[in-house]
Amino acid sequence: MFETVPSGVYGLDEMISGGLPSKRIILILGGPGAGKTILASQFLYKGLSEFNENGIMVSLDEGKNHYFSEMNNFGWDFQKAEEENKFRFIDATRLSRVAILKEKMMKEETHSLRGKLLSIDKLVEQLQEKIQEIEAKRVVLDTLASLFYRFTDPIERRTASQDLIEALSDLGTTTLVTTELSELGLQTRKLTYEEFMVHGVIMMQTIFSGGSTVRGLQIVKMRGVSTNSNVVPYTIDRNGIEVYPTMSLFREG
Repeated sequence: MFETVPSGVYGLDEMISGGLPSKRIILILGGPGAGKTILASQFLYKGLSEFNENGIMVSLDEGKNHYFSEMNNFGWDFQKAEEENKFRFIDATRLSRVAILKEKMMKEETHSLRGKLLSIDKLVEQLQEKIQEIEAKRVVLDTLASLFYRFTDPIERRTASQDLIEALSDLGTTTLVTTELSELGLQTRKLTYEEFMVHGVIMMQTIFSGGSTVRGLQIVKMRGVSTNSNVVPYTIDRNGIEVYPTMSLFREG
């Protein structure tokens, strides 16, 4: 059995034998608006505010000021946490935006996979420095989908996925990685390559049924941990995310 750490997400730990596997990588899958960033940020903030585990957000999707503003809506003051050396924000949006533009201007780089992967190497080096700087125990990378817009070729994407996830697994932190869910609904779906590489997978969906909308969360896998694999409802309010592990997703009758 693995050591576990509390997720800080109400109801979630009841589904995974008390907490997330410590020092492992967990993939958070979800469609737009499902709350992936909120869940990951709740994991970070509760860690540093309640469980004495400092954290780092690596964002490939938005800048620090916008992130701080959005998280303040939930009462999570990451700016204060940063000033207290409990938190660091790494703005990696340049990897998915500026770098793409630069490669279009400098066509010789476009054909070099190693040139693209060097950007990932630099990101991991920066992350390692920040982990040592504040003795971080928790890390979030949001979102994998933004980074891999750069890798349109399936082989390139698989190589980049493997390099990044292997590097993250060596950090010694409990790490959440978010990415987009390509297929919505409860039907059988095609598994992504990243799902095979990580320790656990949590899927979040907004499901439409009978004219109503419900949010559903499922533990797709969690190695070495006894789980509740049912699709259960969850809510998002001003306090963050709450999961209801004993409730059915849809009303009976």
